[in-house]
Amino acid sequence: MKRAKKKRAQRSGQATAVPPSPAASRSPFVLRTWLKWAVILLLIALAAGWLARMGLRDPKINFLSRNGAAEWILFPAAVDGRAHQVANLDTIFRREFLLTEQPRRADLEMRAAKHATLTINGAPVEIATDGNWKEVARADVAAKLRAGSNRMEVRVFNDNAPPALWLRLTADGSVVRSDQAWESSCAGSAWRPAALAAIPRLPGPGSALAASENVFRALRTVWLKWLIFAALAVVVCVVGRKLSPRHLTILLAIIAAFWVLLFLNNARFMPFLQGFDAQDHLNYIKFIQERGRLPWPTEGFEMFQPPLYYLISAATLSLCGLSVEGSAPILVLRFLTLLFALLQIVFVLLSLRLLFPKRIAPQLVGLIMAAFLPMQIYLSHYVTNETLAATLVTASLYLGLRLLKTKNPSFGQLAVLGLTMGAAMLTKATALLLVAPLFLALLLQLAAQRAPGAIWLRQLGTVGAIFFATCGWHYLRIWRRFGTPLLGNWEAASGFSWWQDPGFHTGADYLRFGQSLVAPLYSGFWSFGDGIYSTLWGDALCGGVSNPAFRPPWNYDLMVAGYWLALVPTLLILTGAAVAFWRFVRRPSLDWFVLFGLTGAILFGVVTMTLKVASYAQVKAFYGLAMIVPICVFVAIGWEVWTRGHRIRQGALGAVLVFFAMNSFASFWVIASPAQQIYAGNRLALDGKFAAAALQAAAAVQSDPANATAHRLLAAVWNESGRAGEALPHAQRAVELRPIESASHLQLGIVLATQNQLEPALAEIRRALELGRENLSAYDSLLATLSKMGRREDIISDARDALAVAPFIFEPHHTLGVALAQKEDFIGAAQQFVYALLLQPESAQARANLRLALRFLGKKPDAAQHVQALAAFAPTAPFVLNEMAWFFATQPDETLRNGTEAVRLAEQACALTGRTNPAMLATLAAASAESGRIPEAIDLAEEAQQRARAGGEAETAALSEELLAAFRADHAYHEDTN
Repeated sequence: MKRAKKKRAQRSGQATAVPPSPAASRSPFVLRTWLKWAVILLLIALAAGWLARMGLRDPKINFLSRNGAAEWILFPAAVDGRAHQVANLDTIFRREFLLTEQPRRADLEMRAAKHATLTINGAPVEIATDGNWKEVARADVAAKLRAGSNRMEVRVFNDNAPPALWLRLTADGSVVRSDQAWESSCAGSAWRPAALAAIPRLPGPGSALAASENVFRALRTVWLKWLIFAALAVVVCVVGRKLSPRHLTILLAIIAAFWVLLFLNNARFMPFLQGFDAQDHLNYIKFIQERGRLPWPTEGFEMFQPPLYYLISAATLSLCGLSVEGSAPILVLRFLTLLFALLQIVFVLLSLRLLFPKRIAPQLVGLIMAAFLPMQIYLSHYVTNETLAATLVTASLYLGLRLLKTKNPSFGQLAVLGLTMGAAMLTKATALLLVAPLFLALLLQLAAQRAPGAIWLRQLGTVGAIFFATCGWHYLRIWRRFGTPLLGNWEAASGFSWWQDPGFHTGADYLRFGQSLVAPLYSGFWSFGDGIYSTLWGDALCGGVSNPAFRPPWNYDLMVAGYWLALVPTLLILTGAAVAFWRFVRRPSLDWFVLFGLTGAILFGVVTMTLKVASYAQVKAFYGLAMIVPICVFVAIGWEVWTRGHRIRQGALGAVLVFFAMNSFASFWVIASPAQQIYAGNRLALDGKFAAAALQAAAAVQSDPANATAHRLLAAVWNESGRAGEALPHAQRAVELRPIESASHLQLGIVLATQNQLEPALAEIRRALELGRENLSAYDSLLATLSKMGRREDIISDARDALAVAPFIFEPHHTLGVALAQKEDFIGAAQQFVYALLLQPESAQARANLRLALRFLGKKPDAAQHVQALAAFAPTAPFVLNEMAWFFATQPDETLRNGTEAVRLAEQACALTGRTNPAMLATLAAASAESGRIPEAIDLAEEAQQRARAGGEAETAALSEELLAAFRADHAYHEDTN
């Protein structure tokens, strides 16, 4: 009887516990169980408290904390996948309400992200604040209210997120709170009902991000393929029932062969630069190749990254005799990523053998998960440092686990571990999330062994010294220059000021889940959980593009349907993690301490970064790719728990996992199809290769004559090539095939406008907007067509409607400003040109138009007050401040000149640009002269002239000459009255 039980236990793999390692037998965790739980709960509470403090108190964190007394509201702009310029734009919130009598007391409570001005019945209200926008500001406003109708207006400014308002007014028995009853207008847009910040905004009809795929439609498309996959999965499980360790090595070689085949197949169909910030990664490599040195974090968007990946890439291209231009270097760099990914799978298998010695089943399950994890597969197609960083972390983890199981590690083992960890840190700073728990585990092991000081010095000293020698120079180099060892491109000091929708988070964002099981693409807009799930089990961010027209040509129906299949490995991960954690608490060991330390640190790091950078694209599972060993281990333990040695359960669950692996692999196997040809055509057109793009589009039309997207692409390419006559039939055919598709009507409108058929073009473009309110391209075409037709009033109205959809885009602001100036509304025009410059400071046209609008504004009553108000809009925008300073310094009307104010604004503009911009130095010279400081003005004008000549700025040099002529004649410079 005992022998039978023993055999059954052997067959089951003894899923109840991992055999203790040598490190486990010397475990330093000798606390009682209740005390262990207390320590763990304390650590969790500290982490949660830290995150809560960031969200609730830190004004730099765009987190809107909930308070049931009112709701956070904002302007209901469409979500946009593009990065926005940091700019201090405003939203006006207004509300009318009735009071039966004059209140004796009226308590106002307000929070505004991030600062605001308030008026009640037209009178300004001073409201005390401590400088932290997250704190509630209070005031008694009874004196501002009256019996009958009242009007409250709050103007909220924010520079790196949509302006948001939380407000409650209690006047005797009446309560007015911020909710959807308020109206709002953002940056001069049309008025719209305010939206609740707690309700996530998703891409709407016409949005570039509004992908058509959803799970239910995908399931109706892939069911036959799934039947084939299911049959093959059963066959594979039957054939592979009896595997040995040698067979796992063979299986690993087969997997590598499949990965190489995938690379070779896909290289034919997508030889283009693709991936998250891929061009910026390429710029880093190009910088090293061309300049022969490492860049500083301020010299490029991705150049804050440690340099190892880029050094390897640059060296590889140089050895191949390639630069970064063309498709060949892209394929070489993607092949490097493939090699890194395969190497990572090898280290995962080695780690599984350490953690599950002589247990084939969990090793096999973990290997399958590592090889066919979707985020691992799609990342291998991109130019990115993520895969090398994760591979080096996985290698460090394996070497560290081996070291913990070795009684007397050799110098070579210690040195290799230090070198690998240092290389990981030299690839991506997030490797620190492994370094900390691994070093702590080594320290605990030495403490448990009561090792003498010489052993401590030898082991920790060797690992630490080599680790620091490998990567420390890079972080010291950054620290010496910038005062911090880590400088991300999301920090202002990097010089890359940007933000991305939604721009903020709420508590509900971390509690919701479900969108990724219905419409997974871009589901990160819905919640944190959906963003992680959708990017873990598929390429839900489409390689980082904000327009699905340029997304990689994956088999999206298989990928989208696969999100339901992924529920099985997700369940295994959660089960395995829970069971492993319970076992760890009951019987701790250093190897599991490292695994859980890495897991916890990465989860904490990912959440922290989503708070710091509140972008939908920041919620990416592959930021945790270094967690691949814990993920595979949890899946293996979960598999053991659910099967418990029963052959039928093992066969059934094994078949499901193989089925999942097949679907995952097939999702990223690109095939020749109209979708792939359309992708290639779009990419070629983007590069200006219209002839090649037309060939791809024509091939797509020939392959599928009923494909409206193919006809639309061919029409677009031919129209751009000057063949509008040939484009028209295809644009018309696209509308016939998709009469309710916004993009098809828009393309027809564009072709008709090219042929100067403006009225029918206008009708098609308006139809496109009816079908797709968030079609930003349609608004661009609409405003351009109306400009051709000279319909100024329509331009003003439609531009405000365009701003109601996209207030953070340059073009509608500039177009609206021009139309308002033509109507002689110079106040409104100047304000729109200011908005345009805030969003695109380098626009010379917007600067010239602003200066012209100010010139005409100077002829209006109260011009100085209006200009002063405009300056307050842009306290950190040097080009705007410069124009205001020029106005106050050079106006021909002496009643409008203000030398003191001109100097203040000009000095602020010069300070913001490091006193290197010659045009701003010239303005400061004019301001100084107006304030009576002629000698100083001469020096400044001469400096401006020298800098302008050195920089080839002829216009500024000529202006400086005019200034000098006036100053040397001992008078200030004023513009002509004409």
